[in-house]
Amino acid sequence: MEEEKPYLNPELNLSDLAKSAKLTRGQLSEIINSGFRQNFNDFVNGYRVEAFKSMLGENKHEQLSILGIAYECGFNSKATFNRVFKKITHYSPSEFLKTYT
Repeated sequence: MEEEKPYLNPELNLSDLAKSAKLTRGQLSEIINSGFRQNFNDFVNGYRVEAFKSMLGENKHEQLSILGIAYECGFNSKATFNRVFKKITHYSPSEFLKTYT
């Protein structure tokens, strides 16, 4: 996940990730569920949120909007990004940016 960064693809699904990992859908699902105690979407979105935070660290918010950065990180909807970001960080993206800068 960290090397190839498949989570940056907004169309990523369990089947595609399993295929690239040379696993079946069932095998990968079991690994994510039991090993990480998350479902596929939470697993992938965690990487996307970390990518977003990393891009803030690179001052990308000076060139792109918050939503633009979210899209660069693999999110494909503003609503999903806001919901997931708040679920993971306990801050809205704009609140996080204020505390971050």
